[in-house]
Amino acid sequence: MSTDETETAEAPLTFSLHARKTTLKLTAKNGEEADEWILALQDAIDSCPPIQTVTERLVLEMIKNGHQPDWERIYKVHKILCRINTPIKAPLLALPYGKPPLPPDKEAQYGTRHAEAVKIFNSLLSQDSLADPIKQVQEILQKCFDMEDLQSEVFCQLIKQTAGVAQEEVDTPGVLSIWQTLSSMASTFIPERAIRRYLTMHIKKVIELHPDTEMAKYATFCQTSLKRTKRRDFAPSRSEVIACLGRRDMNTVVVSYGNAQCQININSSTTCGEVVKTLTLGLKVSTENNRFALFEQCSHQSKVIDDRTILADILGKFEGYYKEDLSRMRPGDPMPEKWRLFFKFFCYLKPHSVPSDSIESVFLYEQFCNDVVVGMFPVSQEKLLKLAALRLQYLDGDCTPGSTIQDVTEVYPISRIEQEVREQKDMFGSLDLHETYYKDTLRHSKGIGTLTKKTKAPQITEEDKLRASIEVKKNAIKASVADLWRRLEGTTANQVQQKYLEILSECAAFGSTFFEAEYTNRDQRFPKELWLVVNCKGVQIYQRGAVAPIQSYLYENIVSFGAPVSNEYKLIVEGQAPISIHTSQVAEIAKLMKAYIQAVVAHQY
Repeated sequence: MSTDETETAEAPLTFSLHARKTTLKLTAKNGEEADEWILALQDAIDSCPPIQTVTERLVLEMIKNGHQPDWERIYKVHKILCRINTPIKAPLLALPYGKPPLPPDKEAQYGTRHAEAVKIFNSLLSQDSLADPIKQVQEILQKCFDMEDLQSEVFCQLIKQTAGVAQEEVDTPGVLSIWQTLSSMASTFIPERAIRRYLTMHIKKVIELHPDTEMAKYATFCQTSLKRTKRRDFAPSRSEVIACLGRRDMNTVVVSYGNAQCQININSSTTCGEVVKTLTLGLKVSTENNRFALFEQCSHQSKVIDDRTILADILGKFEGYYKEDLSRMRPGDPMPEKWRLFFKFFCYLKPHSVPSDSIESVFLYEQFCNDVVVGMFPVSQEKLLKLAALRLQYLDGDCTPGSTIQDVTEVYPISRIEQEVREQKDMFGSLDLHETYYKDTLRHSKGIGTLTKKTKAPQITEEDKLRASIEVKKNAIKASVADLWRRLEGTTANQVQQKYLEILSECAAFGSTFFEAEYTNRDQRFPKELWLVVNCKGVQIYQRGAVAPIQSYLYENIVSFGAPVSNEYKLIVEGQAPISIHTSQVAEIAKLMKAYIQAVVAHQY
């Protein structure tokens, strides 16, 4: 039997006592009495001799007697260790009674450990006849993730179903399907010490007794996987399971700016740091001036991935995101966007030292272009127009008489346009454009035909006025950008790139990463809408949209930083009151600051 506390109410308090076939709910008067009962029951449980099944006892004896047991004799005497074609009624190992702690959304999905272990074994009997065995393998792996106590049990089940195989059954679909599942398990989980030794002995025996067979090839794959498998955080994706079933590496795509794509081969233990190193060496990009990293990206969301993270975990997480989005879809909704791996700069250590004719300079140019267009780089209006014209020259070449700017927001930040229109409204109290322009705008946007005397004019709302004013501002900016674009005739792409970076390098924010934040404290030290800016020197606080920082803090003056509360970033600076800023990118800020501080320390020492 076993106990586990299920409620934490002050009084009364209920806890569970699990036996083999029953679960008792016991209620104590208060928490103190419940603790006394739980301790007494746990002492009674601990004083009992450990339960060992026949399989477990035999496995321990085989391990104790050495690495070269007489397999033929053992399998002949102990049939319980050999492959069977009938269901089982109890697990092979002594599992804890009751249900393990599970998230609320999965409590109803699973039964007790014993019930789930029996289900897994019985499902393996018909795996070779399934239309989609990959789905069942994924379900087994996910179950082992959610209920860790089942991992050793499933390894024993798979060893049993691949042991004592008659010569005529070697390389049959039923046996090979079990080996495929074992390959996926060995690539995902690290067995406990005793089971790992038993599995290693079993694999070695198969390779020796059945060389040059498909079984031996799967056994060799499992042997290699066990040596490199690391603790995982997510169940494998479908593509990873397919790769394991085929005893091969899996392919994944890493993208970058300009829709550049690179297909790479990875296995179940490849880390993101290894992929970044491979890409930087392949592209011959220097890592002395700046640091690259892989990011999780979907639409405008971007999260840096730690170098120690296993890349297969990220792919499994992406698949989970996509399935979750699909489950929320309603009829008529567009398909959800897929997450992808994005390769770009993480730390700007020496952005001014990047050679202008290098690939690194192209990455720097593209990343800053993106920052400017999404409105996360503060520059003056005059410079924004020049940058937009340079970007057009880079993308479309010379401005010919027939050239047009289809959408100016592809080279100019729409957030800047909206901000200027709102500032105009706040300053003058209203947006008083000519009424004819409002009507024309409404016709184009809402599909209204030509107005006649009998047609009732559409009512113009404040939202319509705001939208029309933004269109007016867009057209004015488009005209200014087009005029500057014409003056760049004959400028090459390399010259455009150099001029673009020269303009940005004159700004104080060059080489910085911007994070949107809000200041909610009542002391009003800072405005509400802020940018928290991180670079190689320290941290700055900008009013959102401003060109210069309000306050700057060097790393040597920062005592500590972190997130004591979710979505709240706290910065403690020497000699100043703590600064608490609300942001959804707490983890990203902390990772970036930590990376910069490590780089500064490494440079000094």
